[in-house]
Amino acid sequence: MTIRDNPDLVLPKGSPILVTGATGYIAANVIFEALEAGYRASTTDVDGALDEAARDVDAIIHVATPTSWSSDPREVVGPPVQGVVSILNSALKEPRVKRFVYTSSSVAATLAKPNEKFKIDRNLWNTGVNAYATQKGDPYLVYSASKVKSELALWEFVKEHQPVFVVNIVGLPGLLPRILYHLAKHLKVVPDFNTDQVFIKGSWTSRMIIHMYEGKTDLTAATLPQPIINVIDDARLHLITAVEGTVLNERIVALAYPYGWSDILDVFRELRPRRRFPENNLELGRGLSEVDNALGVELLKEWYGQESCTGQIKEGIIQNLDGVA
Repeated sequence: MTIRDNPDLVLPKGSPILVTGATGYIAANVIFEALEAGYRASTTDVDGALDEAARDVDAIIHVATPTSWSSDPREVVGPPVQGVVSILNSALKEPRVKRFVYTSSSVAATLAKPNEKFKIDRNLWNTGVNAYATQKGDPYLVYSASKVKSELALWEFVKEHQPVFVVNIVGLPGLLPRILYHLAKHLKVVPDFNTDQVFIKGSWTSRMIIHMYEGKTDLTAATLPQPIINVIDDARLHLITAVEGTVLNERIVALAYPYGWSDILDVFRELRPRRRFPENNLELGRGLSEVDNALGVELLKEWYGQESCTGQIKEGIIQNLDGVA
């Protein structure tokens, strides 16, 4: 399935799109969807020559972000904030750039709150982590502060400079991944980036699912449940907001459905009944938040003909276990 032809398309197929951070999992999937839809994709890393990379492209999808998981905000907060401002400045110099999409995170809106009912929408901000932008602390909280500060820096830039290009933000939580072994056939279109981590190991999220499948609990025991989304939908939302003309300076909540670790273990047992798995004693609660994801669902329906987000948690796990004994 690929993006539909639509009168609201402002970037015709064949247009060049810059996607930063292609050695990362999300960016690789965005590139895949862009190529499948007939767009040309180029890439650079977060430390690359941004002015040169932004030249002669019609849209920029900024996914790259440092993820050192340090407790020091000087290492975690400063670089991504500077990176966002730098690539926005590069885009500002190029009159050809029409659209700019930034990958945010659910932690810019809220931390995971298992077993607590609350609403997540475009107006929610995770202000409780602001102190960790300047003081050392738990790496997860410092990282969360980096996403808040990066997104705020973007909106402040837009307010100050009033760029001619449209800026949209796609915020996401954990991802149910797909492993893109078959993307190698497109590599001639996306030169000069390393494919090893993306196509062989997948993302931290995919390793987390596989670790649980293999009986390892080091990653899962420290990860609180929150709403998740299939990476296919996430990548498609990035592409849609880069090429269509009705979503203007929007903050899109890219969350699909909640989960608990017991749900995942139950699916494992259903899919592989002869294999032994850990007991459901790792339950860290359930994500009970009410997510206002209506805009994302509407865009997926309009541009890809999807009635909802891709599958449910079972379908995502099946994709994770493809090729795993």
